[in-house]
Amino acid sequence: MTENILSVSIDNPLFCDCEWHSFNVLHVAANAIGAGICIFYFYHFEPSGHLPVLYDAFVIPAIITISLTMIGMRYQYQWQKSLMDYIHILRKGQDAPLKLQIRAQRQILNLPFIATGITLLMWGLASLLMAVCRMSLHPEGEAFSESIRHAVRILGGTALAGLVTSAVILFTMETQCRKIRPLFFPEGSMVKTIGAYQLKLRIRMLITFFLTSILPLGLMALLSYNKTRMMAFMDPQEVLQSMLNLTMFLVVIGISASVVLSRQFAISIVDPIRDIEKAMICVENGDLTASVLVRSNDELGVMAENFNKMVDVLKERSLIQQSLNMAMEVQQNLLPKSIPQIRGIDMAGACFYCDETGGDYFDIYVPDLSSPDRFSVVVGDVSDHGVPSALVMTTARALLRMRSSMSGSAAQVISDVNRQLSRDVEDSGQFMTLFYGELDRASLQLRWVNAGHDPAFLFDTHTGQFQELKGKGMALGVFDDSVYVQSERGLLPGQSLIIGTDGIWEMHNREGEMFGKDRLKDIIRDHAESSAAEIVQNIMSDLEQFHYPLKKEDDVTLVVIKIIHEQTEMR
Repeated sequence: MTENILSVSIDNPLFCDCEWHSFNVLHVAANAIGAGICIFYFYHFEPSGHLPVLYDAFVIPAIITISLTMIGMRYQYQWQKSLMDYIHILRKGQDAPLKLQIRAQRQILNLPFIATGITLLMWGLASLLMAVCRMSLHPEGEAFSESIRHAVRILGGTALAGLVTSAVILFTMETQCRKIRPLFFPEGSMVKTIGAYQLKLRIRMLITFFLTSILPLGLMALLSYNKTRMMAFMDPQEVLQSMLNLTMFLVVIGISASVVLSRQFAISIVDPIRDIEKAMICVENGDLTASVLVRSNDELGVMAENFNKMVDVLKERSLIQQSLNMAMEVQQNLLPKSIPQIRGIDMAGACFYCDETGGDYFDIYVPDLSSPDRFSVVVGDVSDHGVPSALVMTTARALLRMRSSMSGSAAQVISDVNRQLSRDVEDSGQFMTLFYGELDRASLQLRWVNAGHDPAFLFDTHTGQFQELKGKGMALGVFDDSVYVQSERGLLPGQSLIIGTDGIWEMHNREGEMFGKDRLKDIIRDHAESSAAEIVQNIMSDLEQFHYPLKKEDDVTLVVIKIIHEQTEMR
């Protein structure tokens, strides 16, 4: 972390001595402005040309202001010593202690507020001292009550000048600190800094409104009243001229203060929003490396930090999505790219996932190339769906392909696959229902094992009747010693074997109605003369219309095998 700060800070001019000491120049300039306002206020509250008044208006404020400003700057220097030590260590290329770094981070956030607080305190002391001096050095012959009134006016005027000075220091110093704060927080987390003060936007707006609107108008009304009162014992023409000069001066000062403070306020809001806007455009264009420098710990700082977190989440999701897309591509490639072409038998299958990946699976393949008349058909359904189910499906496919290429009955194949799969998924709690069949083209003899799967349908075109091909057996992955029973029967021309997963008949529409097996059977009857691929396509099309516009809740898999010739023709 320290090296990251150092690599930026060495080349950053804000860490040069002259630039850093500009904070002290800022203090002096702001206090000079406050002293000017104070002097102007004192001078126009007294009859012009009175020597003691001129002395009170210029000499005393100058001495007190300079003295207290030096005291305040000295105290601030002591307070920010840790901050300067931290910067000095970084500039030397050394590693700063963690405690010093944490303290420096807190101080760079609190620096504008501490400087403002010190300024307010010094000006508060100045107002008290000037009021006391005015009472002790009142002109000869002046009544004590009049001296008190003058002291109160001096107290109020000095306090107002202190408010203006403090506001200038607060906004300008915060603007300067915003430029260098990111160097202290290379990993963000500025808004969570313990012990750091916050200036909410609402408070910032109220301060700006008070200093640029209410204060100038109130001061003008107060001084105008004072000049009007002076007409009773001074030349009215002289008072009017003085009032005109006073009004012009206040207009200039008010406009200047409004421009400066409004600009600082706008910078503190517009610049961060502009940075976020630029970063949003980059993200919109696909650049997930975009980020926003967090420059404050107020609402805009929170917004910037949350934006960076959002981009990090989007980046992670993008990587996950890329991985899912790759997994989907791999899993799709595991499904049959082409159905084996076996004379006299028409076959088709389809598998659609509700997520990028799923646990449904079908396969039609010739396990032994030396016996091309015998092929295997598999339809499986892993519990749940998504990536975990896809991994189980991939494992089951590999085990089935390998074991079915060896000798043994269908029951022995499934028993061996279950034994190995149970060891792989025993800690995950997942399981897989499976229909595994072996069909001999020459004899049209079907041998199958049902491992907890819904029965397959055997449809006879001539009679329009359905039969269920049931079987006894536990789902794969539950018990490694499960016993499976092989069933067998012959097939006839005109019969069709339909194997599916429960995602078909358990699909719901917007009214909550299930698709059901009866509706599936009706579609098969209506398209009995169509090819296997057309039957699959029609079923999937009706499913899509049935559940639209709802999202699929489960994977859908279907295999149709039609016997299209007489056994004698096959031979």
